[in-house]
Amino acid sequence: MKDNIYLISSSSFRLVDDEIKKIVGNNNYTSYDFNNIELDEILEEAAYISLFLEKKYMVVRNASIFGSSKSKDKESKKSSKDSEKLLNYLEEPNSNTIIIFIINGKVDSKKKIVKIIKDKYNLIEIGELKPKEIISLSDKNLKKDGYKSDYDTLAYIVNCCHNNYDLVYNELAKIKLYYGSGKVVKFDDVTNIVSRNILDNNFKFIDAIVGKNIKEAFKYYDDFMIQKVEPIMILSMLAKEYRNILLVKKMINRYSKRELMQQLGINYDFQMDKLINNSYSYKEEKLEEILVYLCDLDYKIKSGKVSNKLGLQLFILKCCV
Repeated sequence: MKDNIYLISSSSFRLVDDEIKKIVGNNNYTSYDFNNIELDEILEEAAYISLFLEKKYMVVRNASIFGSSKSKDKESKKSSKDSEKLLNYLEEPNSNTIIIFIINGKVDSKKKIVKIIKDKYNLIEIGELKPKEIISLSDKNLKKDGYKSDYDTLAYIVNCCHNNYDLVYNELAKIKLYYGSGKVVKFDDVTNIVSRNILDNNFKFIDAIVGKNIKEAFKYYDDFMIQKVEPIMILSMLAKEYRNILLVKKMINRYSKRELMQQLGINYDFQMDKLINNSYSYKEEKLEEILVYLCDLDYKIKSGKVSNKLGLQLFILKCCV
């Protein structure tokens, strides 16, 4: 395997950042957004040979060229041409340039360019983490800065963040600020520091949308922005919530409440009660329509067609107006 081309796929900014640090080490790198620059410019910079033969690191984010194409229009044709140009570069890349391509979500494993990177270079695919994996990472995160905590406390944090590692990472940063220096992180403190409000506000946000209360929905949107919660994370949590509402709708007459909780991995009664109540407010067709809309919106955001904040605002308007 050659070590000068990498392709990383993940929906987590933090996990991608960790992988970049492993590759780059203490070296500086230049970051590019594939939505705002032409591939020709990237390849021209990559091919440039320094007089001092120094290693050069380039990180190219939002590299949608490696994902599934959903259209046959001019954009798809451009993507095809870009793929050919990149394939030509991969035949004889500059040995002093390390390019790290980042794609939000999954790669299209059927694409020739993806197969070549997998066979000859480095493909790093980071899937969705399981709760236990996030708890383990959280434990390591705290320990490296001199903190200690127990499993139940970390599990509480992970649950409050809907098993989203990026949100957990942010909450751990708050905890460290609260304690000031390495100490034992206690459950009672965490229930006050950590956003239960992330979990609560998400439910209230759902309630506002279900009730078509646009004023309340935008109030919680503003709260999320103040907390610096990424809109794409909120949309991911919403998709999970609506998916669970749909599953409850389909299974409510076949399973008991406890069985539903086990099937969906729900830990708290109040969460299950909320899902059941919300399932009565929708028809299956409407829930399926919302999930399709969220899926399409996710694609548009990750391909740069819609900004993440605008995407979340559009979702609120669609559901509340």
